[in-house]
Amino acid sequence: MNHEFHYYTLHYLASQAGFNREEAYVLAYSSQYLDNALVSYEIETERGPYATLVTHHFGFWNRRQEKEVWIPFHFFPGDDSFEPARRVDGRSNPYNVTPNSTRLKRYLIEALKSRNLYRVGIALHTYADSWAHQNFSGRNEEWNRVDENSVIPPIGHAQALASPDNLDGIWEDPRLQPAYRLVRNRDRFFAAAQKIYAYLCTFNRRPFDDWELVAHKLEELLGRQADEKSGKERVLDFIIDQDVPEYRRNEWRGQAFFLNASTGDEDVGSTYDKLLWLRNEVLHETKLVEKRPVRARPGFYGSHLYRWNEAAIVQRRSAIQILGTLVSD
Repeated sequence: MNHEFHYYTLHYLASQAGFNREEAYVLAYSSQYLDNALVSYEIETERGPYATLVTHHFGFWNRRQEKEVWIPFHFFPGDDSFEPARRVDGRSNPYNVTPNSTRLKRYLIEALKSRNLYRVGIALHTYADSWAHQNFSGRNEEWNRVDENSVIPPIGHAQALASPDNLDGIWEDPRLQPAYRLVRNRDRFFAAAQKIYAYLCTFNRRPFDDWELVAHKLEELLGRQADEKSGKERVLDFIIDQDVPEYRRNEWRGQAFFLNASTGDEDVGSTYDKLLWLRNEVLHETKLVEKRPVRARPGFYGSHLYRWNEAAIVQRRSAIQILGTLVSD
């Protein structure tokens, strides 16, 4: 899933579930930022150095990222008994993602019980990804191979490219039994939205029996059929019709520390994020160039970024505890 779901759809669902505008914003931004925290920033603060967590990664060469990033945040292992996960080869995999799995619900409920909206937003991203990323694992392994001729490493859904994350995607997963091979992402996304809405209403002690009305409006915003609207049109409809603040990936960073040439001084899009990540991997992680710290703004420890980062640390710890030996060294 991309920002259309993790940020805009979640903001809409939260608003309908009784969260005020600021609360819905924190939930939605916390959810989407999980995909944009590609680089660990070293921040000079009044209390000493502080490092941010990496919660997204594009590399296949660093196996550490599987246990620290992909599995706990984006490819949470599911249930072996999930019927639509049946494969042609008859195999099973304890790392395979299935939607709404038992352990994942525990992960989400722990966040909900904390009443910490940053934690809840992060957990809802992982929860939503269990629909989009189902039948893949967060590892670099043959289980994820969908094309025998592809030179792309089979990590996550890399060989399926963006197909699983595209709202309008209709594609085939050749690894699955014929009855489950055709995938309509829209069906998966609305199933995820319905479950998330129920959890958010429960959080606010509200009934969720108005889902049909909520879903009807969501269909209007997203388009009632595939390719009825472009992604940009959908985003504009959320902004104009629902008064959802535009998502700016540098907003929380800019509020927390002084941006400079190495971090980006404006919100220039996901391509820049990826280039920043690549530079970090090539230059900083290999020690060819020393990473330069950034300077915290006044009030850093009350900033959204700081509170989000602390919540992400707790959520990763929660995932590791719940998954046990699957992510132990």
